[in-house]
Amino acid sequence: MTADIAETIDQSLSAYREELERTRREVHEVEVLVRQSTGEVEKLAQRELSVSNRVRDLEVNLDRYNKDEIKNFYTTAQEVQMRLQIMRGQLEQMQIRRDALRARQNQLVQTVTLLEQVSDALQRGGAVTPAAEGMDTETMIANIIQSQESERLRISLQMHDGPAQAMSNLVLRAEICQRLLDHDLEQARAELNSLKTAINTTLQDTRKLIFDLRPMTLDDLGLIPTLRRYTAQFGEKSGLEVNLLVQNLEQRLPSHYEVTIFRFLQEALSNVARHANANQVRVLLDGTGHTLQILTEDDGSGFHVSETLNNASARRNMGIASMRQQIEVLLRGEFGIESAIGRGTRVAATIPLP
Repeated sequence: MTADIAETIDQSLSAYREELERTRREVHEVEVLVRQSTGEVEKLAQRELSVSNRVRDLEVNLDRYNKDEIKNFYTTAQEVQMRLQIMRGQLEQMQIRRDALRARQNQLVQTVTLLEQVSDALQRGGAVTPAAEGMDTETMIANIIQSQESERLRISLQMHDGPAQAMSNLVLRAEICQRLLDHDLEQARAELNSLKTAINTTLQDTRKLIFDLRPMTLDDLGLIPTLRRYTAQFGEKSGLEVNLLVQNLEQRLPSHYEVTIFRFLQEALSNVARHANANQVRVLLDGTGHTLQILTEDDGSGFHVSETLNNASARRNMGIASMRQQIEVLLRGEFGIESAIGRGTRVAATIPLP
């Protein structure tokens, strides 16, 4: 039985490694395209500025130019503006694809790391690390698969309820504009302005979704600035008062640490918003000594921890299991949760710093 499990894990590990390598290549290719397109957009923006200045000069000194020159100036300005808009749109699409690929790459890195740990444990004769004591191999595999499927379901629902619905609405409104162009130009202009606003709103919502999936500030600025931005946005969106306190953590952590800690806190805050009926939540990160203490406390309604953990199908239980895996399996730390009816919930983790 163990040999069959080991073979299944090795096959999955090989497949995920291949997908990770393909994703890394795609990320590299898209990043090259983004850099090239960024350079082209900057050049076009400079040219557009120069042409705009010439047009303004023309408008002030119309008597200096003949009819053909005026026509050429305006034609050139329109062409440059149109090309700039097209290039900016293409660049936006490339950046969105790059961000999505980076998010997938990060998920694959975590999955490969976890499967490697399980594979190593099996090769040692089934001896698992202290962080995974009490969890048999089959349960670990089931939890890995469940965690992946839950995340994919969450993303698909977000895409369906958010950008997909919005895009469908934009297509309908564009068709309305197309019909109006033949009958009522003024109404068509008004509808186009409204459509432009709707497109901008959809773009901002899509960017927020991308940020939730994989904040690029994690790579650029690090964990703490990303958490400050995320908790501020989360508080505005959920109506919760979120107080973030960071102590003795000035240095950057390895990338997989920062990503895993961010995901852990993201899940913890999401659970508060979904289940706790709380008004405020406190988030603490303390890097004193050689460990990192992570704590979230809310003033919500609380729950019976033992009953929830014994209910394998409970949504909150899946969230708790995901957080436990992130801390104990991925970062080899300790995880704990305390709660009581009417007394809120306290989630704590201790991670050895690298």
